[in-house]
Amino acid sequence: MQGSTTILEKLTSLPFQKVVHQVSTLDAQPTNNGGILVMVTGALLVDEEQKPMSYSQTFQLLPDGAGSYFVFNDIFRLVYSS
Repeated sequence: MQGSTTILEKLTSLPFQKVVHQVSTLDAQPTNNGGILVMVTGALLVDEEQKPMSYSQTFQLLPDGAGSYFVFNDIFRLVYSS
């Protein structure tokens, strides 16, 4: 899925109303051209669900030239227990 319009349409079509992120770990390191690589693990609580879903996410931030950053790449995975 690419493009902010397509991503926003997908997110607003999902059937849940509220998601709470519980971050367990966050690691970051610099990359070339002033970027930052970030890896996060944690749990998501969707709506009033009592059982959290584990996730991992890795994303790369790059400078936008105006003193801020934008997400260049993003990988998100739900980790289901077996």
